[in-house]
Amino acid sequence: MKDINKRINLCNKIYPYLSGFSSDLLFWAAINTIFLITVKQLSASQVSLLTAISSFAAIFAQNIILKIIKKIGNVKSVRLGLILLFIAAIIITSGNSFTIIAIGEVLYHISLLFKGMDCVILKRNLKYLKQEDSFIEIQSKSSIIYAVSTMVISFIAGFIFNINNYLPMILCCTICFINIIVSSFLYEPELQEESTQVNNNNKSFKWTEVIFLIILLYGLLYSTLETAQENGKIFIQYTLQNFMDVNKTAIYLSIIISLSRISRVLSNMFFSKIYRKLKNKFIIVLNISLIASIAFLIIGSLFSSNIIGIIIMSLGFCLLLWARDPIQNVLKNELLNNCNKETQQTAILKFNLSSKIARCIWATLVSLILLKVDMFYIMVILLIFAVVYLGGVIKLYKLLNYNRGKSL
Repeated sequence: MKDINKRINLCNKIYPYLSGFSSDLLFWAAINTIFLITVKQLSASQVSLLTAISSFAAIFAQNIILKIIKKIGNVKSVRLGLILLFIAAIIITSGNSFTIIAIGEVLYHISLLFKGMDCVILKRNLKYLKQEDSFIEIQSKSSIIYAVSTMVISFIAGFIFNINNYLPMILCCTICFINIIVSSFLYEPELQEESTQVNNNNKSFKWTEVIFLIILLYGLLYSTLETAQENGKIFIQYTLQNFMDVNKTAIYLSIIISLSRISRVLSNMFFSKIYRKLKNKFIIVLNISLIASIAFLIIGSLFSSNIIGIIIMSLGFCLLLWARDPIQNVLKNELLNNCNKETQQTAILKFNLSSKIARCIWATLVSLILLKVDMFYIMVILLIFAVVYLGGVIKLYKLLNYNRGKSL
């Protein structure tokens, strides 16, 4: 018993660092477009096509991935995901054709689905220790580590790229390799209920109303936020160019992005304290934050030649980053709370895929709409959808409260 507790506590201690440093290909996220276009000589349309191909590949591979996860278990799945992430980084770095780089991108997206089982390991470890309330706190620490590391990397990646175009990717591969070594400390105990649940037909995933709403709303909210973030940056850039030259625009845009990264770090630092006070109400607060952030971007753009407008747009952009990680962590926690052990793997896989599917739809729609109208109308459409989501979020809040009342 003592040995098991010791291994679990060690796993829980390294979890925030392993999860934080493996949430993405660090350095790659900072220089991906310039690396692919400048170094690999791909066109902008080919870069967009890479995202579409890899996302759809991950979506279509979900059943195979789920079977593998159930066969090998959560710990080995995370290790496999980290190995695939390392291989993907090597292929992208060394690949000299669109096809080879596309293979690397596909592996990259698939690896994150395997790696996504790390939160299931954490949840089960905490359940074994009867410390389930610590999930949000530990998950927030992981998000802080990721947010701080990406903030630092965003400052230095450009300088490193100028020293040697391949140096950021070499560092990226190095981090991936270290993560594989650290994953040897992952551990997941066999819970007492597992032996009985396996024989009680709990293996099949059931779409309850709560689970359906959590997965649906995560896909909608997170993909809308990502779309608003990606296009909001371009929106601010266009607005700055109305009264600034290219050099000043680049400086102001980098300052705004840096401030948004700080906002993300602060959000994760205070997230667990806010969540303890608001509980399920926090989901509503996050949806309202998404609405407000897009609204600020739109309102600020109306001051097209005024620094006040840029300040308002910057506030909106920072608010987007403030809400990003909490949306994921709150809904992920509620999903795992409402699933039994046998369905957690399937639930997390569907949870992660929901945002990928919605993101593909948004990317296609935005591309088509921009052929006819400018960015302002994209933001208006995003705002309308964010307001519509509020009805579903309120319904989820009521269902969670009802279920919690029944369990007391």
